[in-house]
Amino acid sequence: MNSKRFFIWMLLSTSAFAHGPGKEGAFGGKRVLFIGIDGCRADAVVAAMERGMAPQMKALSEDADGLLTRKFYAGGEKDAPTHQPTISGPGWSSLLTGVWMNKHGVRDNRFIGGRYQSYSHFMRHIKEVKAEAFCASFADWPPIHDFIADGSRVEGKEFLDVKFTCAPDASRHFIDNPEKDIEVRDEAMKTLRTRNPDAMFVYFGQVDEFGHGAVDSRANFSPDSTLYLNAISHVDSHVGELIRAMRARAKFGGEDWLVLITTDHGGRGNSHGGDSDAERNIWLVAHGSKLPRERLLSEPVPQTALVPLIYAHLGIKPRPEWNPDPPKPEPVKPAATDKKSR
Repeated sequence: MNSKRFFIWMLLSTSAFAHGPGKEGAFGGKRVLFIGIDGCRADAVVAAMERGMAPQMKALSEDADGLLTRKFYAGGEKDAPTHQPTISGPGWSSLLTGVWMNKHGVRDNRFIGGRYQSYSHFMRHIKEVKAEAFCASFADWPPIHDFIADGSRVEGKEFLDVKFTCAPDASRHFIDNPEKDIEVRDEAMKTLRTRNPDAMFVYFGQVDEFGHGAVDSRANFSPDSTLYLNAISHVDSHVGELIRAMRARAKFGGEDWLVLITTDHGGRGNSHGGDSDAERNIWLVAHGSKLPRERLLSEPVPQTALVPLIYAHLGIKPRPEWNPDPPKPEPVKPAATDKKSR
């Protein structure tokens, strides 16, 4: 086969296998791509954009239908029942269920006390409204699936049509985390190219591991850390690949995609979990034809607002039973006086 005929064959093959039913999806062509970047501090992602190290997210945010807001926040309301630590367990629980810790019950990365049957993963509710909807999730932090997604299942019934999990090797001090992010990217791209997802969640973990110094001890959560910015840049390239795969779908022109990109928390030094601005004040890149731009750009927006944005885009009216009143807090037991404090 000569090179010209091979090129024509490749074009025909690509067309034959490309997916994208346009308006034929469960929600009339409306679709969601939610990308989560763990531990990505707000001023660092802005610094990466300004230095040309995050051109994909910068271009998406500067498009006519895009935006970047730094009024997004984690950690709930200070000194209120919703107040929660700025760590991944509570953070991703809030982002994926749309409620704070006083409802979902997760206080740390052990996930003890999680109430996902009452406050479930948003994709479970999508399937309750449209059983034929196609939902997919990809992550290299296993608790995203092991606790939040699986904990939301009713009688063990799976609601994710694709669930891809890979775990970095802790014995290698997470140096393979960037490699796992590539696996996540490739599997997500495969779904965009060969399936017809109505909702996708794609999680990347390496930025947080660089912030902790787990991949390289010289790195930290700071816009002044070149290693940390390099990790953001690597994930930005994955974001670009996903957006290109989305736009290359055969009937992309007939589809209406909402793209959301954010993080669960910031950080300072090599840690996070507290109430500093560097930990609580996060960011959101959003792209969609009907975003509530004024509200997102001018008002403080909690990370629990993303699930309602997703429902609104898909035309889903939340059911009252999806967000019941929180359980009454347990009475505080009086501290023992004859025990040593720790």
